[in-house]
Amino acid sequence: MTKNMHSFPISTDDITTELLTDVLSEHRPGLVVESFQLANTELCGDGFASTADQVVLDLKYAEGSAPDMPGRVMLKTMLVSPHAPKAMYLNEVRFYHDIRPHIELETPQCYASLFDPQNGQFGIIMDDLNVKGASFPKATQALNLQQISGLVKTLARLHAQFWNSSCLKNEFSWIPTPCSGGMFDIFSKFGLGIITEQIRKHPFKQSLIDPIGLNLDQMWQIMWEVERHFEVYQPRTILHGDSHIGNTYLLPDGSGGLLDWQLIVMGCWAHDLAYLIVTGLETEFRQRHERDLIALYLEELKRRGVTDIPSKNEAWLLYRKAIIWGLVIGWLITPPENYGIDITKANISRLVNAVQDLESFNAS
Repeated sequence: MTKNMHSFPISTDDITTELLTDVLSEHRPGLVVESFQLANTELCGDGFASTADQVVLDLKYAEGSAPDMPGRVMLKTMLVSPHAPKAMYLNEVRFYHDIRPHIELETPQCYASLFDPQNGQFGIIMDDLNVKGASFPKATQALNLQQISGLVKTLARLHAQFWNSSCLKNEFSWIPTPCSGGMFDIFSKFGLGIITEQIRKHPFKQSLIDPIGLNLDQMWQIMWEVERHFEVYQPRTILHGDSHIGNTYLLPDGSGGLLDWQLIVMGCWAHDLAYLIVTGLETEFRQRHERDLIALYLEELKRRGVTDIPSKNEAWLLYRKAIIWGLVIGWLITPPENYGIDITKANISRLVNAVQDLESFNAS
């Protein structure tokens, strides 16, 4: 997983058959990439790729050297320089290297994952989901009940497998929590300042949160109180950690999957579920269906063997509280350049509507 990346590409011109053969043959001895073609490139800040660059490659292998490998793959990396803190890239590399082989979940298959701790450079070669006919929803679109239900079931499947599992204290103890490790130091020390600067540069963010009636300091304090309570009193499981609708995909059969594991944490299930439902649905549609979607999630946990499932009333309270993180850390801190102003506004609007109608900041 850890590798010196001194020869890793800083542009698509630097991608070579030798480099691809080297990284892909680590777990497939004898694999040889004879040639490749560049099919597509999505760069960070173009409205699709947020904190990494994505390069789609068509590969041709030496005959018989790669019988189980797809012809088209996606390289997720960063060209030229990092776009985010090292911890985010390391998180995703470790997810694909350490966790992905042990889960049956709708998320891309990984064929190589590398990280250079010296400079934060990383590379992950994975499925190109377009080959499967995937579509990629956004908060500017309207999902139907079947689509959001499929994604809810995917979250439940992930959470159920690791619900209060001993592996969280052993082989996966490296996974951070919202209140320790990973991005915590950056969020806790610099997050409020970053948000303050974001609002100064982009006044539309202040206009969107004005109806809440709280200042940033108050929102910040309440958010951390909620997260610390979750950490002490709630069951732990592996969370996607950044499960807004833009980090999901939908397949033609109605199922849904999860993308972008840079903020993986272990913690309270509601962290993921609330963020998904609120950013994934238009406000009135969410209001009509969110209780049923929470019930679906709880039923799916039970079906998958979880015994200490929260009651519906407790789940409802945790869901209401968990929305705060998605608003504050999820989107007030995120530069509009990452996804574009329209998507940023849509996410913040949905989250603000939710914390208001669910009285999230006063939930008890």
